[in-house]
Amino acid sequence: MLFYMLIKSFESREAFYKFLKERIGVFFKEAYDRSSEGLFYVFYIKGEGLKPEVVLPMARSSCLHAFYVEGKYVLCGSESNIKNFSSLLVRENKTLAMEILKHIQGYRKRSFKLQYNYKILPLGIKTAIMGVLNLTPDSFSDGGLYLEPSKAVSKAVKMVEEGADIIDIGGESTRPGSKRISAEEELRRVLSVLKEIRRELPKVWISIDTYKAQVAKACLEEGADIINDISGGTFDGDMFNVVSQYGCPYVLNHIKGRPETWKEEPPLYEDVMEEIISWMRSRIGELRSKGFSGEIILDPGIGFGKLPEHNVEILKRFRELNIFGAPLMVGVSRKSFIGLILEGLIKKKTEPHERLFGSLGALAPAVLGGANIVRVHDVAQTREFLALLDSVRTYGEF
Repeated sequence: MLFYMLIKSFESREAFYKFLKERIGVFFKEAYDRSSEGLFYVFYIKGEGLKPEVVLPMARSSCLHAFYVEGKYVLCGSESNIKNFSSLLVRENKTLAMEILKHIQGYRKRSFKLQYNYKILPLGIKTAIMGVLNLTPDSFSDGGLYLEPSKAVSKAVKMVEEGADIIDIGGESTRPGSKRISAEEELRRVLSVLKEIRRELPKVWISIDTYKAQVAKACLEEGADIINDISGGTFDGDMFNVVSQYGCPYVLNHIKGRPETWKEEPPLYEDVMEEIISWMRSRIGELRSKGFSGEIILDPGIGFGKLPEHNVEILKRFRELNIFGAPLMVGVSRKSFIGLILEGLIKKKTEPHERLFGSLGALAPAVLGGANIVRVHDVAQTREFLALLDSVRTYGEF
């Protein structure tokens, strides 16, 4: 006897619902009610106060596979069974049960909306492009090219024409080994360009790449829409107060160490994604405690205190960041780890501006893993690349 067989996995309830309805002929309501049975999760939980003699029988009765050792649990099963387990866990630990359900909901969320200064930017179906505009003499890729305000404005206009949704203006280089500058010098570089771009492109989203509260405040007063903080509020203690006051979208970027010391003090991680997620959870809590009501955009900080192998692991595991149910951003454009990989695998040395194909290759796993915004130097080429990638990524889901 011959059999026809497929092995399938589903990344969304909608996809499994469609499969049940079209291939199996399950009635609409039953297909919808049971669609969470087709999604499989592995929950890794560490913490005190959980008794294995209580948790493990609950897991088994919910048809979960469960593993335990020294306060650490791994629970594996369908979304439906995880929810059944949570309903039992409520009696013993309501906080954890609600956290599990919240994280499932967040992990499945795919659509978001940025709203500020009478502008709306939908995220989800189309990956948004943030074009890089460095007004610095020492950035690793394009330092010194746009020091003249007229050239900077022309570059911004060109990027928007090529498909950029956001222009990210930076007045200070944060490449490894770079030196810090004063807020006054950063504002001198940025403000005149910001004002002119805002006049020339009134509807475009403008992001300011800064970790200084003084710079953020001045730029928000002049019409900036987003603050992109590479330090996640750790370099300037007043940053969270400023963005909370304005309620603007805020990019919370993970970082370890400081740019000026990375070469002398290489970063170490036991588990890079676990550390990033723990750090982000803490920083989000701190930001919300200041009364921040805006949209938090999370960026794992590729290259910001990471070795090449850390960057690759982040891209491989990018989907894990969906646990927050927040918009995700990634910046890999022209970075040194791409050059190292190209040199190691195809024996080709590259300058930053020669890493377009490598940059697009590094973008792909992040976008497929849930990145909603990509920060790039090559806007036109990225737009073409994303047109195809987004078509495949969203096919049959929207």
